Amino acid sequence: MLRTRQFAAVSLLMIAACASAPDPAASWVDFAALDSGRSTNRALACAPDICSGAISYSAAPEFSTSAETLSGAILKLEPSAEQRVEANGDIHLRWVAVTPALRFRDDVDVLLRRLDAKTTRMAVYSRSRIGLSDLGTNARRIDDLVERLRQETGA
Repeated sequence: MLRTRQFAAVSLLMIAACASAPDPAASWVDFAALDSGRSTNRALACAPDICSGAISYSAAPEFSTSAETLSGAILKLEPSAEQRVEANGDIHLRWVAVTPALRFRDDVDVLLRRLDAKTTRMAVYSRSRIGLSDLGTNARRIDDLVERLRQETGA
């Protein structure tokens, strides 16, 4: 009985800590070093030229628009996103997504790579801070982001 109460108390503290963290949990993601691994609480949409270390991932979406236009659309859809330009010209954005029901904080990173002046490839890495399974939330978040960006940009 005591162990059950201890477990419940620790679980509640972990959930409260996760739910209260307003900023991305870690430093900026290095997409080239990502390893998609076996975790079931994250999703990655990337191309081999961006995520060379990942073993498995879903296809990277491409947009018929400039990286600057696409980053502006992301900032419009996700006003809390932070943005920086990498040394090679890639645009990196990150933000904290909040799940509707339990208010869990999940971290999202996006990398925009110019293929040419009017074509951009996007890599997205979405992951839950806690739990063993996200029940598909992160993959749906990526699909939803891509759809919203296509609607926003017409690309």
